[in-house]
Amino acid sequence: MEKLFRNAPIMAKNDEVRRGLWDLARAHRMLDMEGQNDFAWGHASMRDPWDRGLWLKRANLGLEEVFEDDFILIDFDGNVMGGDGVRHLEWPIHTETLRARSDFNFVLHTHAPWSVLFSACTGEILRPYSNEGCWFTVPPPHYMGTSDLIDTPELGRACTEIMGKSEGVFIRNHGVIVGGRTVKDMLLAAIFLEKACRVQLQLAMSGIKHTYPDAAEIDKKRKTIFPQRARDNCWDYMNRKLDRHEGKVGTDKGEFR
Repeated sequence: MEKLFRNAPIMAKNDEVRRGLWDLARAHRMLDMEGQNDFAWGHASMRDPWDRGLWLKRANLGLEEVFEDDFILIDFDGNVMGGDGVRHLEWPIHTETLRARSDFNFVLHTHAPWSVLFSACTGEILRPYSNEGCWFTVPPPHYMGTSDLIDTPELGRACTEIMGKSEGVFIRNHGVIVGGRTVKDMLLAAIFLEKACRVQLQLAMSGIKHTYPDAAEIDKKRKTIFPQRARDNCWDYMNRKLDRHEGKVGTDKGEFR
């Protein structure tokens, strides 16, 4: 275990934090595997379980390059408390979302391609045309204030205000923010949002008449399709897929020890 976290700040040398950062690092690489990478412009964070702030991926790394010691600890004012590396300019996305949403412990911002396209369709509401869309019982709204970087606390708060009770928000012509209580929920929200955007945009291009379930059925589908056991199964599958992708099948390299 020490070898895995050899460069981690002393604040991370606790099993609860280390387990969380191990999983969060793998979630970054899973998202790269799913096509959500964009050079070094994407990042996720974890609320520190000791109430010291949050752990944020350090800047200048692509999603596929993130491992357990590639996080810095920052407080809710953006001050770096521990770790080595550059702080992302868009750190206020994470501080303000976690400050506003006590139900979130993990936050992610990416420029996933179909989600970016949908963020430009500012008059459109994300509909549950596929099962993935039913994850979002409250459709992610569109933040219209800017398409530029969310690099001030004021802009971060504006995004969270628009997000409301949803598990995501579109930033116009830019990307998305999603969150979750667990790293599993954050990952699935990001993957399902991208799939739902792709389905809706491709369906719109088809010109074929279409429909979607009503609110009661959406709520029912969310409960029947995505109970905790299904979320756990999805997470386990994504870990196996990542191990295959990284050539770790038949070894213990993909396991936390």
